[in-house]
Amino acid sequence: MNEKQYTEIIELSHSIVKLRNDGIIELYTKEDAHLSEEDVRENAETFGILSKGKKVPILIFGGEFSNISKEARDFMATEESLKYSLCEAFVLEFLPHKILISFYIKFNKPLVPTKVFKSKEKAIEWIKELVSEIE
Repeated sequence: MNEKQYTEIIELSHSIVKLRNDGIIELYTKEDAHLSEEDVRENAETFGILSKGKKVPILIFGGEFSNISKEARDFMATEESLKYSLCEAFVLEFLPHKILISFYIKFNKPLVPTKVFKSKEKAIEWIKELVSEIE
């Protein structure tokens, strides 16, 4: 997807957040970012800005050597963090990220459908299936 297919892009110190033309928000964690609870709160606020306060699908990509604190993971699963998330699809290529997010899904039990994928295409397919079931 080229930059023309995004309606808005917001760059944060730790992430880049993009609103796609189809209403999906993409979150790219920057390489070497170490996300704190405050960073995850900032991501959630950014989702609200881009979605204009509506719940939308979120597509998340982990940057190489990025990391997330336990407090941030705990906050990620809360109603406050997920208030603008219809569902969350993680596209992860690095094994440590896959293990960490699988652990998050199993033990933190996020309040919205959440799944890990190897490819962006499969994640978008899952998102579109979920959205069609909800509508």
